Amino acid sequence: MSVSAEPAQGVRAYGQVLRLPGARSFVAAGILARFPRATLSLGIILLVSAATGSFASAGLVVAPLVGGMALAAPLWSSRMDRHGQARVILVSLGCLVLAASGFLVLVRAGAPFWTWLVAAFVTGAATPDLTSAVRARWTALAPPAQRTPALALETIADQMVFISGPPAITAVAAAIDPAVAMLGSLGLGVIGGVWLAAQRGTQPAPTPRGPRRGLVLPPAGVIPIAVACVALGGVFGSFDVSLVGWAELSERPWLAGPAFSALAVAIAIGSVVTGARAWKLSPATRYIGFATLAAVVAVGLPFAQGSAPVLFGVILLLGLAVSPVMVSGILVASARAPEGRVTETLAYPTAAMSLGVPIGGVIAGAALDATGPATALITIAVSLALAATIAAVGEALVRAASARAARA
Repeated sequence: MSVSAEPAQGVRAYGQVLRLPGARSFVAAGILARFPRATLSLGIILLVSAATGSFASAGLVVAPLVGGMALAAPLWSSRMDRHGQARVILVSLGCLVLAASGFLVLVRAGAPFWTWLVAAFVTGAATPDLTSAVRARWTALAPPAQRTPALALETIADQMVFISGPPAITAVAAAIDPAVAMLGSLGLGVIGGVWLAAQRGTQPAPTPRGPRRGLVLPPAGVIPIAVACVALGGVFGSFDVSLVGWAELSERPWLAGPAFSALAVAIAIGSVVTGARAWKLSPATRYIGFATLAAVVAVGLPFAQGSAPVLFGVILLLGLAVSPVMVSGILVASARAPEGRVTETLAYPTAAMSLGVPIGGVIAGAALDATGPATALITIAVSLALAATIAAVGEALVRAASARAARA
């Protein structure tokens, strides 16, 4: 359904898609619904580090949390396609509240550490990917010509949460209590999720597909982008660890926060530009091309570390180059989603990025300990180059398979 026969260009494109029936309401609900997935890991780091006095222990607990999120996201999303978003969102939020509350009780009661690990995994597995649920609504509501600005809006919404969420969580944890910060993030997510579930008119129609599948696997055409998104997630994990290390070793630890915000703001700005343009290149080509460009920009990070203003300038350029990569990956996935599997298909890039974040953090951390910030920063460029290479090789294989099928 479209408000206008011809898609608008420039900033007007955003106004056009936001005028689609119900769009503004589910976008607003989706912003709140993102908070648990975006900030639970930080809340748990603050909670566990306060309880144990060890950031290493906090890192160990976050690993199963992120793993549970990555593994379970496609399962929750698949059930949304089958049974409808409203029903599954409410069930998943109930599971999340119970799991997170159980985790909090175990930490506060001083239960054995292994129970924290199990509870963290269960909490991650109970966390639905409501970002994919919102993006699936756009694919049902917006015609193909309007999906670039529509999905760019979702990337902007992601960055809004990542800009505002961590500082708010940290401030509440410092001023009141880490448990309050964690519960506050959870509460915002529940409010947004229930609000989203209540909007049944814009959810994709459920499509029962016969006998329930025991194993959920991504569609073949989405695999190249999903695997490349693991490397893309590594970019953010490497960035976080590298910039924290750089700030601490330069005796200005407070600079890490502004560096994270600079990247998020640049990605948001780049997403606005991406959605406002009328592109002639395909989304897959844009993904590969801009990932390559971002890798070239990231090579400048270790050379700029001696000057904070120069480093921040490179970070801003990096965010502008990365934003089209993120939007294009979602566009590829949405275009290749089989009928009845849209929400599930859109969950794979997000889940893959979540899986890549700790991997990138571990690699950058090892490089930081071994040789310092310069080597850690170069892992960002390596991750981007790897994302571009995987996507390019995967796209070549997909096209070759399509050509063979056409000949057959």
